[in-house]
Amino acid sequence: MALPSFTVTAAYAGSSVARDKSQSLLGRIVWQEAPSTGVASTNVAPDISDGQGQAIFRARATADSWLSYGKVPNSAGSVRVPIPANTDVDVYPEPNDRFMWQAA
Repeated sequence: MALPSFTVTAAYAGSSVARDKSQSLLGRIVWQEAPSTGVASTNVAPDISDGQGQAIFRARATADSWLSYGKVPNSAGSVRVPIPANTDVDVYPEPNDRFMWQAA
């Protein structure tokens, strides 16, 4: 089974215990989504957790792409993050933010 062109995983970074010793690894995964290009995600960034901290969006694409995130994301706009092909990129969205992607 081939992976989708673009996926975003929402998760909390690091361990829920000993957060001062955590690395930037995925901890508890909340959801994963692979929408079509130019379509806002149906899932939103989870709330900040007392034990886990602020969630991240981890994006990965099979080709160079752009990622935008916010209450109303616009991947064709000027505020966006480049996602190099086959590279994980982490961003810290605000709670309830959505994401959108577009091929570069």
